[in-house]
Amino acid sequence: MLKEAISYLVSLKENKTYTINGEVYSDHDLHRIPPHVDRPDRLTVNGLDSIVKLVRNELDMETNLPVFIRVAGPRLVKVFSSLDEYMDRDDLYEAACDAPEFAYGWMEHEKAIIALRSMFVPNADGTEYLLDLLSRISKDDGVTSDDNGVSQTVTTRSGVLLKKFEAVKSRIPLAPFRTFLEVEQPTSEFILRVDENCRIALIEADGGAWKMEAKRRIADYFTCNLSEEIDAGKVVVMS
Repeated sequence: MLKEAISYLVSLKENKTYTINGEVYSDHDLHRIPPHVDRPDRLTVNGLDSIVKLVRNELDMETNLPVFIRVAGPRLVKVFSSLDEYMDRDDLYEAACDAPEFAYGWMEHEKAIIALRSMFVPNADGTEYLLDLLSRISKDDGVTSDDNGVSQTVTTRSGVLLKKFEAVKSRIPLAPFRTFLEVEQPTSEFILRVDENCRIALIEADGGAWKMEAKRRIADYFTCNLSEEIDAGKVVVMS
């Protein structure tokens, strides 16, 4: 009796196939076990220069050429190989920008001054203009504004009797540190607003066009620094 039960259980595990209307069916679910392939662990770095050095020094070790450098965004680059015989890729490197991101929106007077000096590329029409404006506006002096949505007039009061009217530019060209430091930071327009409490607001006003420009500059950086590998067909840069 026990022997028959064991034989019955063994028979349940046997894979049986049936042909119905020309199609072959199995009474068991079959799963393919992929072969083991040694693959490198993805290495994450913070700079474009590190990607260039890695590609130059380890390219000869990669058998699935060409190697692709994809600029995924203004703060992210991915490097991977071509498809192998198993239709898979080696995920080689990744560069993640660690430059500080500026927090847009309303900010206090002092915080705005610190941000303009530390998180923006200096330029005459942008940071210098704003720093000069902020140096002459303070909460203690008193601020009132007339804002029609297109331009803004700010009234600053010094002392008791003196009033000074100042027309504030509605759009300011600025270049925050927002992509890899190896490339020139793209300049874009920002909307400037000042409220009654002397708070400052900087709002992006280019519809995200700076991201496309940053990606183009990153791609150009790799094209310039890996020109020999690209000409040899071993590296492909995608933006």
